[in-house]
Amino acid sequence: MIDKSPWIGTIYPEQPHFTMMQKFLRLTSNHLVMSGFYKGLSGLSLFVSIPFLIRYLGHEDYGIWVLVFTLFQWVLAMDFGIQSSLKTKIPILLQEEGVDFVKSYIKMTYKLSAYIALAIFIAFALFMFFYDLRSGLNITFHDKSFVYELFLINVFFFCINSVAGIHKSLYVAFLRGKFTEESLAVNQFGFLVLTILAIVTFPDIKVQHKLLLISIINGVFCLIVNLAYTIRFFKMEKMNLRTLVKMPKTYSTEILNLGYKFMGIQLGMMLFFTVDNYIISNNFGPKEVVPYDTVIKIFQLPVMVIFAALAPLWSMFAKDYAMGNYKGLLQNFRKFNLYFIAIFFLIIVLILLCPFIISLWIQEKIDIPSSLILYVGIVTLMRIFAAFYSYFLNGIGKLNKYIFIIIISVLLKIPLTFYLISRGLGINSVVISTLLLMLSWIIFIPLESYMTVYKLRKNA
Repeated sequence: MIDKSPWIGTIYPEQPHFTMMQKFLRLTSNHLVMSGFYKGLSGLSLFVSIPFLIRYLGHEDYGIWVLVFTLFQWVLAMDFGIQSSLKTKIPILLQEEGVDFVKSYIKMTYKLSAYIALAIFIAFALFMFFYDLRSGLNITFHDKSFVYELFLINVFFFCINSVAGIHKSLYVAFLRGKFTEESLAVNQFGFLVLTILAIVTFPDIKVQHKLLLISIINGVFCLIVNLAYTIRFFKMEKMNLRTLVKMPKTYSTEILNLGYKFMGIQLGMMLFFTVDNYIISNNFGPKEVVPYDTVIKIFQLPVMVIFAALAPLWSMFAKDYAMGNYKGLLQNFRKFNLYFIAIFFLIIVLILLCPFIISLWIQEKIDIPSSLILYVGIVTLMRIFAAFYSYFLNGIGKLNKYIFIIIISVLLKIPLTFYLISRGLGINSVVISTLLLMLSWIIFIPLESYMTVYKLRKNA
């Protein structure tokens, strides 16, 4: 019998009669490996696009684009956790209720997501109309009407793509996670190519028009990719949404209650990790976002690759937990802890090479505060370690203590950061505050995970 463990070393044991082509085909069918591979391509495309964008937009306007893109992450998190619930509930529903029930669930998800996206767009439009975003973000080099127009256009595209991008959760829920990362890689590579074409075609237009052009390219192409992969999912699964089964109201309420928890986690994570750009912009100006964002992007590549490789585990954990497979869960915990040793040394090497990589990558002088690279490297290790165990808690829906840790961290993040700024630590302050608060994450999240599995073993 072939071991179905999701880890690379055990999925397909070495057998000498396999040809090289057979081994290659087996490797490409491994969703964890291919998810990491596609995320690597996506990350490389992102990194290549950044120097082009900096030279095309200039440091100050590239800083604005970073702020706009950060807003994109916030919009995606405001779906009431409905899309995250897909990854937890569908593996269980397929086993307990059947395909028609799952169809009804997916249909409900699309409807609710569309209503939420519309509400978010209206809310953001009203907020930006009454709140002077230009002043709040310290954008002194563009007029108020342009800033409003730029952010409104991007929020519009982001809301549409939040619905069109539901396919990413569906692929993971059906244990086809590599296609989620494949779609993201296609989107990022396509954006890179279209950005280069825009730079070549419109090199001398006004910088306001450049920002609007980049926004439209990003929004429209992302929509096209999302629609294409949505169609591909339903064809691949030979599924449509035609069904006479209706979800009971009690069940819908249960899913929404789980969704609220996921939304709390998503918003908390977004605020915790992305508010840094806005704090820096508010205190030091948009130009100072560039050195911080540059270092973050360097360390984002291993984070993106590893998170993508871990993503399929979400639904696998849900399935194993529902089946009471505590041995498999503990085995995967032990394997990750061993792999983390290699990840640790990888990040150490990246810390040492980071200044050299930046000099080759950006090819422009960027003043990076001392110790920023070291702090970001430590935070990266903490994020990766905590992420694995948080995927387990997310997958089984055991979220209360996890949410409590995140809420406390978010509440303390801004005042702690401003205190460190007042002590003269500059933009290092945002990373140091993150580091201090994440100490609790790497202790309590794994502890909660192990306690949960040991309870499962006790009750087996």
